[in-house]
Amino acid sequence: MAENMAAKVTKAFFDSKGLFSEFVDEMHDKLSLSFKMDNREPMRIIVFFAENNTSCKIRAYNVAKFPQEKMERMYKICNDLNFKFAWIKFYVDESDNTITADDDAVIQLDSCGDEVYRCCIQMAQIVDEAYPTIMKGIWND
Repeated sequence: MAENMAAKVTKAFFDSKGLFSEFVDEMHDKLSLSFKMDNREPMRIIVFFAENNTSCKIRAYNVAKFPQEKMERMYKICNDLNFKFAWIKFYVDESDNTITADDDAVIQLDSCGDEVYRCCIQMAQIVDEAYPTIMKGIWND
């Protein structure tokens, strides 16, 4: 199977910016990269490219882990964060009691590197800003 062209173009763009990224699988349609954060340890972002090279999904898994008894509170916090911030959404992953950040982007092959780069930077900034709120919800009674 051929490499995903949007993923290949985006990886080349990241390389030109000095941003380390790597393909996650042999299909070369997923890129993984890491961002330094002010309010938490570095965050891993995975970019999933559509087969038709016209869109991608950007996810940051495990933004925060919380105890089961805080589940209801985390739903409310995610709802509040989704109201406050445009562009990305936060949701609770009940399978492992974590919060995930998610973004969908429409891209064009001739500019996808810059487009995905800007979306990843934006996600990192929003998660970093939201992180103290999430942690207060986990640690405060």
